[in-house]
Amino acid sequence: MRLSVVIPCYNEKATISAVLTAVENSPYPDKEIIVVDDCSTDGTRELLKAGLASRIDTLLLHDVNRGKGAALRTGIAAADRK
Repeated sequence: MRLSVVIPCYNEKATISAVLTAVENSPYPDKEIIVVDDCSTDGTRELLKAGLASRIDTLLLHDVNRGKGAALRTGIAAADRK
């Protein structure tokens, strides 16, 4: 069974790489990483699309800030159901 890890983020440029590293280093081997950027304004979105994209299975981008709950729902809806 595959574990889906949904990471909602908003203005996390300084910490998102460390969060991804922590998830990647978790002991569960079969996982997908889904990041939902909730319309960040500090450069997080650009960092995710350019420098970190290869570490993310699914990157979803909100066009307007809708809050953490909405970001989680977006990520859960995109999770692999296998």
